[in-house]
Amino acid sequence: MNDNHFECFFNNTIEGILIIENGFIVNINQAMIDILKYNNKDEIIGNLATGILIPTINHKYLEYNNATFEEVSLITKEGEIIPAIIRIKDIKENNNTYKMVFIQDLTDLKEKESLLIEQSRMAAMGEMISMIAHQWRQPLSSIGTAVSNLKLRINMKNYDETTFNKKLDDVENYLEYMSTTIDDFRNFFKKDRDKELTNIPYITNIAVEMLYEAFEKNSVKIENKNSIKLDNIFLYKNELLQVIINILTNAKDAFNDKQNQGDNKIVIEYKESKKVQKIIISDNAGGIPENIIDKVFDPYFSTKDNKNGTGIGLYMCKTIIEKHFQGKIKVSNKKDGACFEITISK
Repeated sequence: MNDNHFECFFNNTIEGILIIENGFIVNINQAMIDILKYNNKDEIIGNLATGILIPTINHKYLEYNNATFEEVSLITKEGEIIPAIIRIKDIKENNNTYKMVFIQDLTDLKEKESLLIEQSRMAAMGEMISMIAHQWRQPLSSIGTAVSNLKLRINMKNYDETTFNKKLDDVENYLEYMSTTIDDFRNFFKKDRDKELTNIPYITNIAVEMLYEAFEKNSVKIENKNSIKLDNIFLYKNELLQVIINILTNAKDAFNDKQNQGDNKIVIEYKESKKVQKIIISDNAGGIPENIIDKVFDPYFSTKDNKNGTGIGLYMCKTIIEKHFQGKIKVSNKKDGACFEITISK
């Protein structure tokens, strides 16, 4: 292949390519120029590669088609930071050693991933609204009863200050409970902007409290073994809350499908080591069929055909844990149910 043919192929690849010698850029293709928003290669050639390539603090890798790519950030001409993945190959020519860096812009992929997370959260909104209505029904009924009782006593001229104060205190307590409930659910739908210093059992407690009424209605008990004290770590609170709620809700649905209704129980446990923290959520709903257990984290795979399942719930759980927490999530069948193990890097 002559130089003209090489240059033609070099400048017409989909991915960006840099050729580096001793840390300096000696050639760049047109796709890379477009990604970095420069006008021509002369603006870049001769510069240090570290001027446009920034590795992540903790080296992150992405597996695709059985190949491993390193995640990096790129700096464009305007100073914009964009996500990318790279692979590096060593090449030799005329006794000189070069590094050929293949670069793929991940901007579109990251935007689609963000949209999927939002879609997953919105898919949960209908059930959340139903839970709010269920949790408000009892206090609203109690407030109505208290007001009717007070009106009756007024009409019958049969009331005293102590009774009135007691009934009004009850109404205030019910209203405070309703206000707290709506705040919990409203916070769930807020987008996380920054990580918060918090701990996993605290976030799990919020999820359990949000789902308590719905689980009680379905005769499902949650045993939250949160006696172990875990270190506080920086987390995207709402995203982890979304994952835990999704797994717990799936367990509740599994109990609804269970033929023999009995002692329905979900157990939440925690573990911690020097580098990671773990949440282990297990149930006794019969487990996941072996022929599909390896597919439950696949996008758009759902076992809820008759329940309008989107098939993005567990896929997004996996995406959130892997991408935003540098962790892992896996599922297995143990004893008489399924067990989800979430590992989060500290």
